[in-house]
Amino acid sequence: MRYLNKIIFINSASVAYAEIELDGNVHLIGTQGVGKSTLLRAILFFYNANKVKLGIPREKKNYDDYYFPYQNSYVIYEVMKDGVPFCVLSYKVNGKVAFRFFDSGYEQQLFIDHQNRAFENWEQIRQAFGKSIYYTSIISSYDEFRRIIYGDNKSLKPEYRKYAIIESRQYENIPRTIQNVFLNSNLEAKFIKDTIINSLNEEEFTIDLENYSKNHLREFESQINDIAIWSKANRKGEVPIRKQADSIIDHYRIHNYLNREKSELFRNLLSRMDYVEIQKPLLQVEILEESQTKDRFYEEFEKLKELHQKREQKIISEIDYFKKQIAEAQRKQQEYQRIEIDILISKVAEKESLQQERGALAEEKNLLTSRFADIRTKYENLIRQIENEKQAYLNTKTSEINQLEQEFGNSKMELFTSYQKIVNDIKINSEAEKTNAVEEIERLKNEKHRLDNQKSELKYQIFFESEIGAGKQNQEQLIAKISAGNSAIADSKYQIKNARKEWELETERIDARFEIETAKAKDQSAEAENVIKEIESKLFQSEDSFYGWLNKNVSNWENTIGKVIDENVLFHSDLEPEQFEKETESLFGVRVNLEVLENKIKSVQEYRQDIERLKKQLEQIQKNSIRIEAEKETEQNKLKSGFNKKIKNLNDLIAKEDYQLNQNEEKQKINSVQLREWVEKSEAEKKIRATEIEKKLENCSYELSKATDQLTAVKKNISRRISLKETERDKKTADLEASKNEKVSTFQSSINNHKEQSDLRIEVLRKNQMDELEDKGADRKRLEEIDGKLSTIISSLEFIAQNEKTVIEYQKDKRELFDLLPQWKTDKITIEKQQLHSADTHKIELSKSHKKLSHQTEKVKSLEDKFSILEIDILEFEKFKKSEAFAGMEAVLEDSSDKEEQDISKKASLLISEINDKYYKGIGKFQELQRSINGFVSNFNEANVFQFKVQFGNDEDYLNFALNLKEFIEEDKIQEYQKRVNERFGTIINQIGRETTELTSKEAEIEKTIKKINDDFLHKNFVEAIKEMEMRTQKSSNPIVSLLLEIKNFNEEHSLQLGQINLFSTSESSSKNHRAVELVKQLIKELERAKTSTLTLSESFDLQFRIVENDNDSGWVEKLSNVGSEGTDVLVKAMINILLLNVFKDSASRKIKDFKLHCMMDEIGRLHPNNVRGILKFANERNILLINGSPTSQNATDYKYTYKLAKEQSKSNPKRYLTKINRLIKVNTKISN
Repeated sequence: MRYLNKIIFINSASVAYAEIELDGNVHLIGTQGVGKSTLLRAILFFYNANKVKLGIPREKKNYDDYYFPYQNSYVIYEVMKDGVPFCVLSYKVNGKVAFRFFDSGYEQQLFIDHQNRAFENWEQIRQAFGKSIYYTSIISSYDEFRRIIYGDNKSLKPEYRKYAIIESRQYENIPRTIQNVFLNSNLEAKFIKDTIINSLNEEEFTIDLENYSKNHLREFESQINDIAIWSKANRKGEVPIRKQADSIIDHYRIHNYLNREKSELFRNLLSRMDYVEIQKPLLQVEILEESQTKDRFYEEFEKLKELHQKREQKIISEIDYFKKQIAEAQRKQQEYQRIEIDILISKVAEKESLQQERGALAEEKNLLTSRFADIRTKYENLIRQIENEKQAYLNTKTSEINQLEQEFGNSKMELFTSYQKIVNDIKINSEAEKTNAVEEIERLKNEKHRLDNQKSELKYQIFFESEIGAGKQNQEQLIAKISAGNSAIADSKYQIKNARKEWELETERIDARFEIETAKAKDQSAEAENVIKEIESKLFQSEDSFYGWLNKNVSNWENTIGKVIDENVLFHSDLEPEQFEKETESLFGVRVNLEVLENKIKSVQEYRQDIERLKKQLEQIQKNSIRIEAEKETEQNKLKSGFNKKIKNLNDLIAKEDYQLNQNEEKQKINSVQLREWVEKSEAEKKIRATEIEKKLENCSYELSKATDQLTAVKKNISRRISLKETERDKKTADLEASKNEKVSTFQSSINNHKEQSDLRIEVLRKNQMDELEDKGADRKRLEEIDGKLSTIISSLEFIAQNEKTVIEYQKDKRELFDLLPQWKTDKITIEKQQLHSADTHKIELSKSHKKLSHQTEKVKSLEDKFSILEIDILEFEKFKKSEAFAGMEAVLEDSSDKEEQDISKKASLLISEINDKYYKGIGKFQELQRSINGFVSNFNEANVFQFKVQFGNDEDYLNFALNLKEFIEEDKIQEYQKRVNERFGTIINQIGRETTELTSKEAEIEKTIKKINDDFLHKNFVEAIKEMEMRTQKSSNPIVSLLLEIKNFNEEHSLQLGQINLFSTSESSSKNHRAVELVKQLIKELERAKTSTLTLSESFDLQFRIVENDNDSGWVEKLSNVGSEGTDVLVKAMINILLLNVFKDSASRKIKDFKLHCMMDEIGRLHPNNVRGILKFANERNILLINGSPTSQNATDYKYTYKLAKEQSKSNPKRYLTKINRLIKVNTKISN
């Protein structure tokens, strides 16, 4: 069995001297601060040799300074290996703790002198060891120390292998688990997970979330949005951002066009003013001469014109008469139709019958009132007087009203007709302008579309295509020939190389074969020569050697001593032999039978015969060597001849191919130059065409904008003019009607008032008459009926009287106008034809005269207009010099001396007007450009992926932006950005997938470890309180982990397409793209919420426990604190730690299983004594020894050793307190504890 048996402190930490035995369970008791943890850390250091992983707080002294404060501070570990002890000495060397192994159990006298003082240095310890104790050299590498202890023998010195407690290359989990159990006192699942994870690997893999949030995914969402906006359509199917970009490009083109036009106009203006200065005096002289000629032509024309006017006047008078008569007849016809003259005529025709009926009724009334004639006469006269007055008043007012109505009707008709004509004229006159504007817009749109198509086609158009194609074809052929030539040369060189190599190999083979024979011959020759030299040497020394002495002094020595003596001894010359008179047949006093042995001694003659034989053999060997050399040379010459011929043929082929290659390369260079020239010509031509098309596009954009503005202006002007005229007409009509109605109302009121008064007076008279007649006895009822009828008839007769004149006038007009109207029309046509004939005749006469006059007048007028224009040009130019537009054109003024031919035909005033128009339009268009750009950049922030500027300091910034955007659109750079973001997206997804895979790569090992722990518990459980215990892993509840796993799965499904798929496509894959982007966006949001900057393996899964304590089943829980009482939590944790350590202990080494480890857990001191006993047995059954500390001891017999730790004042330094360690109990039982 192998295990750490004892630990000894000498002047270490606060301990002066202590020996603590560790071959069983150890209980350390004492109050807080007495040094229990100090002791446990020293034991831990034996297992992990890692000063960082001892749980020493940063604010306290480090391990070296605390445990080894003095030169004679030592910590010694005694290890038992199969019953034989060895020790590990740890002490400070050059400020750092180092180790030495020595082959002995711990003995106090090896480190402490007779005065009870520790040895001051290693030299004293080494002297104490003496020669009987083996010790190793200093081991300063902690990694080397661990490999020695745990038996990782690779690259270790053989003398270190005997100090291993196990033999394993996979030992790292053991020290990690021991240290994690000691350092981890938390009961949460996270810490159990960390213990398992840290036990699997010292360096835990983590995902740097901060790196993603601040680097990889920084502004990723905004970049996705920036690019996606270029394909996001509205309900109409339009892409707003592209429409905005097109608008900016159009405005930019218009701006460029206006600037170019303005510059061109200004150069023309300057040329025009130079022309004006020259032409003005010349025109003055020419105008005077031509004016005199014009006056003469005018007198001739006026005379002819006066003659024609006299003839024409008579015809015109007759036509005017008929026109007036026809117009008057037509007007009166319309008026009579308006008053319904036919009804008036029929009613007037009833006048006679109404008069007869009135007479009959009057006669009847007279008969009825004949007796009362005086009464009747009186009242009739009174009534007649009133009726006559009323009728006369009515006639007067009716006539006035009729006159007003007629005047109003005529005025209204004339007004409506005149304004309708004006409106029609406006529409007719403007229709052509409107139609022209619409047609111009359509034409310009078509032209712009055509130019855009031309520009798009130009991208793919290749000028001089046939020449370039022929050059490329020739280039490909030459390259193919060059490649073939290079290949042929390379192949030939390769064949030469192979041939030489084969030659060398064959030569080496021949050399090797003959080398063997030669070496054999040399060896034989050398051997023979050596034998000859050796024999000759022997012969040379034969007289002075033991051999000569025997020949001289001992007879028959060949058959006695010669049979047993060595030949080298026989020929040795320094033996100084002496002959004694004793028995000669003994060998150093021993008699042997020499008869059975052969005689090995040769005579001198025999040696000389051997030399002759060897010389002959040597001569034969030399002949063989010469023969071997000759054969070797023959074979090498034959080999050389064959290979030289082959190499020569290949070199000839190389020379031929090299010549052809040089020729083809020269041709290829010439062709490359020619091809490049054609390509450059093509590109130059394309650039010229592109510039021309761009200029046309700019011009077209400007003209389109101008035409659109013109159409809008025309429509507005038509609507405004018609509206003004209609408003004017309606106002005038309303004014006329209001005036007429006011007057008619006044007249009607007067008529009604007068009629009411008259009727009232008549009614009173009639009533008085009836009353009076009734008093006299008349038939009142009949009289009232007659009066009623008479009243009706009188009313009708009054109407007839009012309109009878109109009927008479109609009959008169009919005779005088209406009946004559057809004749007048015929006569008018006849006279008009006469007028036309006369006019044609005179027109021809006048035409000739007028033509001369007009021509001359136009000539003079043209000259005067030119002169006037020149004067106006001078005035306008002087005014223009003072304007803002002129100030901005000074740069053009400096460049106006160029040799370009300028247009001087336009008036300066027009040019100035156009310049001003372009200037102010340029300002307006630039403002529109600014608004368009501001609207466009409002879609982006300052950190946009396209690096679009969103803040502009001056006008130049706006123009540069528009130019860059134009290039951006035309070169379709959005595709580049899409590709770039796609590639970045693919890289991010790949990295997330790769890192997530690496993060979760330990899942199988963790599951395997947990399974081993679960299985181990089932096989050996000695804790009665815990019936069942099981652990399992679950998917992580961390949202970041869930998203990373989803992204990992996406990466695995689409790994071949990542970096190639288009995140902004509208194809069937858009849903996948959308899902991928959404996952990354969700990850970004979760990273913003995350409180940690890294993601560890322990966060990649959840760990759950299920504990059955007696009859209490905890179910699956994540916290051990939820299992039961505090004691149960500690018990479960202790069991898990023991099981975990045992799993790694068992799997560490297949060869060695008989070793024990220590597990330090302070918490078990809180357990019930029964559970302490159970947990100790639980550990011991797995060859794990427990060490724990607690304030007091409850059941000392459960542990093999119980040590009490206490502080006591130092005798040498009252301010210093030392830790005193006393062993209270040592339990010796058969049961291993």
